[in-house]
Amino acid sequence: MQYRAEVDGLRALAVLPVILYHAKLPYFQGGFVGVDVFFVISGYLITRIILSEIFTSSFSLVNFYERRARRILPALFCVLTLSTALAWILLPPSELKDFGQSLFSVSFFISNFLFWIEGGYFDLGTDFKSLIHTWSLAIEEQFYILFPLFVLFVYGLNRRAIFPLMFLSLFISLYLAHIFSDPSQPTEVRQAAFFLLPTRAWELMLGGVLFLANQKKFIYSNTNISNFLSFIGLVLICYSILFFNESTPFPSLYSLVPTIGAALILLFSLRGTFANKILTFYPIVFIGLVSYSAYLIHQPLLSFSRYYFLDDLTLINIIFILLFTFLLSYLSWNYIEQPFRDKNKISRKNIFMFSLSGCLVFGALGLSIHINEGFKDRYTNEEVLLLDFQSYEKREELYKNRICFLRKDQDSFGEICKKGNIYLWGDSHAASLSFGMNQISEITQFTTSMCPPILNYEIIERPYCQSINQYVFDSIEIYKPEIIYLSANWILPKYEGAETNFLKTLESLSIRYPKVEFIILGGLPQWFPSLPVVMLRAGQSLDGDGSYLENKLFDKVYSQDLAIKKIIKKLDKNNLRFLSLLDMLCKDQQCLTKFQGDETEPISFDYAHLTAGGSVVIASLISDYINNGFEDD
Repeated sequence: MQYRAEVDGLRALAVLPVILYHAKLPYFQGGFVGVDVFFVISGYLITRIILSEIFTSSFSLVNFYERRARRILPALFCVLTLSTALAWILLPPSELKDFGQSLFSVSFFISNFLFWIEGGYFDLGTDFKSLIHTWSLAIEEQFYILFPLFVLFVYGLNRRAIFPLMFLSLFISLYLAHIFSDPSQPTEVRQAAFFLLPTRAWELMLGGVLFLANQKKFIYSNTNISNFLSFIGLVLICYSILFFNESTPFPSLYSLVPTIGAALILLFSLRGTFANKILTFYPIVFIGLVSYSAYLIHQPLLSFSRYYFLDDLTLINIIFILLFTFLLSYLSWNYIEQPFRDKNKISRKNIFMFSLSGCLVFGALGLSIHINEGFKDRYTNEEVLLLDFQSYEKREELYKNRICFLRKDQDSFGEICKKGNIYLWGDSHAASLSFGMNQISEITQFTTSMCPPILNYEIIERPYCQSINQYVFDSIEIYKPEIIYLSANWILPKYEGAETNFLKTLESLSIRYPKVEFIILGGLPQWFPSLPVVMLRAGQSLDGDGSYLENKLFDKVYSQDLAIKKIIKKLDKNNLRFLSLLDMLCKDQQCLTKFQGDETEPISFDYAHLTAGGSVVIASLISDYINNGFEDD
């Protein structure tokens, strides 16, 4: 088949945004749409291969699956080997156990199901999932298994039915994607729409329909039309990269923007067009050639780098990782991808044996890691005791989970939550304070997962958040509390852009309830990726000396504290006060890590949520500040 350099250029336009999105660079918040572009390209090329051979009576399922194995598995196995080695070196048992589960699912191309069950693509923690990106590979493999069988079956019945049935399948899949991606749908349904084949197949089918439409001469163009439409294709892809974000319902009708952009380029980027000149520029083509290996390699490098540095990545880190990604991608393409595609070097029998053996070996290895709980025996008993806090089972009871700490599917509090004349209002960070505060005096706990105490602020993942906050606001009139603490993970990305709503909330509270004292608690110290891991890497044990460590996220939390102070100062209301938790727990950017009580506990069991001991310590400090009086800065 005739080689089209612009298709490799389009691959580059797909892979670069995904990599930059996972690197969390600004202006690439919609970079995840690169996967959608990949799907269109794959659908186009696979349909071209299958139908061209079927029409010439040369198609063979065995040949087709052999080509897919040569194309996909060698580079994948290489990356899985590298990832497993890094996971063994860097990951503590609980994270290694989860990695083992991912490794098993990737080996049998079902990782999209695993990541659907575990949570959303945009949820907290995905930055540390080194194999999260393989969900799209699973989608493609599932499509590659089913689509040839579908085409052969339809072709055997009626050759002319292939195009209308593909178009009908595309329409049904797109309809389901749009319906199930709607923000009103339960989170699990929207996550299924993102991760599963039935709502993604339309993007691959779109590529197939494009090939057939072109073959049937349904597409008319001349030089001017081609130049204009292929340029529009570039604009659509770039627009979605720059202006879409995790709040954009996906895959829905919004997905048509990048996918139609890819379609226009595939159809109209003919020689001489502006788009063709851009996409056939050799450095762009080169990136396209190594794009598969680059896609596989980038996320493990980013994820494990975050673990190694115990911090979010600096721009210098990211630049180095990107350069290293493309160096390894070139080596993989030249010394792994290319040789394995050469039938003269590796026979069909050998490639099938290699593929089956690799899937079984990595599957067994992943299962073994998971069953053995991440091989805890690599660590001393003291280290295991410390790391066990990451699966802190007491949290359910301490938080009053699903009673006074509502989850995403709940919209009302139990009567047991309404106890005292002190309110604690906020998200999970507030909930983690509740146990300690209840040891000092009875409190009324109104806390909700990922729902800050901000009125009229919409968070798609928490559909009841607005109504819950309005209920808390109105309940003040009924229960007449004396003090209300407002607490949240103020630096959570989901809360970005809420400053105006927060100012209006505080203003409304202070004016409507002038006799109530509102105390806004600053952010808790945060640790990357978790306090137990930071303590382990620093050599600090529960029973050893030292109880402070450098906090690399101090400046980020402190900056947000300053922003809140600025809002309170601007409002200038006597019943609005700010209380810094950093001032209580940190000195010279080193923060308290553990608490010695009946037993020694880390202050937090994960990145910031408090253990029972940590909650008691901080609640006691807050109480002392309130009782002794405190001055706002």
